[in-house]
Amino acid sequence: MDILQLAEENFLITFAIVFGVGLLQGAILARGIRQKFPKLKKYAKCVSIILLILFVINAAGNITKFAEPSKVEMNDFVVPETPEGIFNLLIDFLGLNAGFLAIVGIFVTVTLILIFRFAHINSVSRYFIFTISIIVLIVAMLGKFTDYVPTAFQIILYAFYQFGLTIGMFVVMRRKESDPLDEIQ
Repeated sequence: MDILQLAEENFLITFAIVFGVGLLQGAILARGIRQKFPKLKKYAKCVSIILLILFVINAAGNITKFAEPSKVEMNDFVVPETPEGIFNLLIDFLGLNAGFLAIVGIFVTVTLILIFRFAHINSVSRYFIFTISIIVLIVAMLGKFTDYVPTAFQIILYAFYQFGLTIGMFVVMRRKESDPLDEIQ
C-alpha cells in the first residue's frame, strides 16, 4: 500500500491536514506582512478583502492549471531561430498563454516572493513555507513535463490547500489591532 492509497482511505484526515497546512502557510505570510507594514492594520478590512479576491482568483487559476496542465512536449522541440520564436517558446514553457488567470497568478506569485523575501518571518516559519512551496512546485512541474495526470482526489487535495492558504491569509489580515501610539494622540 502506497502513501496515496493510505491518504485516500483516510480522506477526511488527509483533507484536514492539507487544509491546515495551507491555513498555516497563509497565516504565517499574513503575519509577516502585518509586521513588515504595520500601517496596514489601519486598513485591515480593505486590504484583507483585496487580498482575498486576488488569492481566490489565483487559487482558481492554479487549480485549473493543476487539473489540466499544459504539457511541454520535448519531441517537437525545435531550436528557435528568431527572437519571436524564442519569445513564443518562453511563453509556452512558462505557461503564460493561459490569459487573465495566468497574469493574476503570476502577480500573486511574484508578490508572495517579495513578501517572503522582505517580511519579518522567523527562520522556522520561513523554512516551512519554503518547503511546502517547493513540494507544490515539484508536483506542478511533474504535471507539466511528464505524463502525470492528477486524479480527482489529488485535485481536491490541491483545492483544499489553495483554499486553506487563502482563508489563512484573509483571517490574519482582517484583524484590526490598534497601535499603542494611536491611544496617545
